[in-house]
Amino acid sequence: MCNIAGYIGKRNAAPILIEMMKKQEGYGGGYYTGMSTQYEGKLYTAKVIGDTENFLNETDGINFPGTTGFMHSRSNSGGDVEWGHPFLSAEKNISYIANGSAGIFLTDHMKSLRSKTATELEEKGYVFASKTKGEIGNYPVLPDNTCIHMSDLMCQYITYFIDTGMETDQAMSKSFSMLPSEVVGLILRNDVTGRIFVSRVNQPMMIGITDDGDTYLATTALAFPDDVKFRIIDLLPHSTTCEVYQGGYRVSAYPILIDNVADITPYIWHHAYRRLEEILKDKKNEPLGIGDAIKACADLWTEGKIRQGAPLAYEIIRSFKNEGRLGIAHIPVKGAYEGYETKNFRIYLKQ
Repeated sequence: MCNIAGYIGKRNAAPILIEMMKKQEGYGGGYYTGMSTQYEGKLYTAKVIGDTENFLNETDGINFPGTTGFMHSRSNSGGDVEWGHPFLSAEKNISYIANGSAGIFLTDHMKSLRSKTATELEEKGYVFASKTKGEIGNYPVLPDNTCIHMSDLMCQYITYFIDTGMETDQAMSKSFSMLPSEVVGLILRNDVTGRIFVSRVNQPMMIGITDDGDTYLATTALAFPDDVKFRIIDLLPHSTTCEVYQGGYRVSAYPILIDNVADITPYIWHHAYRRLEEILKDKKNEPLGIGDAIKACADLWTEGKIRQGAPLAYEIIRSFKNEGRLGIAHIPVKGAYEGYETKNFRIYLKQ
């Protein structure tokens, strides 16, 4: 799982994004890291192999101008630095980041459709910076036996629909409906001031709004600053595209045409909370990773529905934190390439 941070407010976005990412990247990211901010009609973007510390050491990202931006830290799934997020349009006026996977949509038909769509876009002149010789995982393959990152495809696909005259929210919802995945995706444009567009199927995207209107986005609200007072902390609605601005958000009139995402009901919440509490209380168990926490509650969801396992697990973990019981173990792990190291967060309950 990847991790995402976003900010729209009155202060410089870059330092805020970096601090939020440091607080959450160990839950799933840390292998590739990147950022985009928006300032005076331009996008400032950088990405590296490695975690936030690598990003600070190898780029000037912390000094990027602008009060609107987002940051991404990716899981370990192959590719060079161009396989990190953000992905950019050829004109570098649209930046895209995402978290998730194909999930239940990883079918032979959808794999073929993704590769077909990528081929058609390339024939129309759209450029894939992630284009790599050979195949990587289940990512789209072009006729010349090169492979591209799925998020690179989605960036160019959304750009294509915008180029045909669609508004950003419509273009995103259409792209996610045509090439569905179990994801959340975000767009930042150079010419739409103070806006981040979010298409959310089922993966987590929390929004926090302060008393003075600053707006924060993150994979988990555990990333939000502890010294800031929030009047709203909520999960953005699933199967929708939202236009997020300083002080709030607007749900697009164009939905994502995926109607089988399961809601997080009080029943699921209660039983998942109790199950994770029991696992973490058992002294025989090792500290738990976020992936294991999600899997531990998998059977609580209705069969045939798309689960919201990650947002559920993250919010239960945040409840443990609010109760003063959450402990986090930082476990060093090998990075994406030899010579790189990152860390995983494993949770436990304080006795």
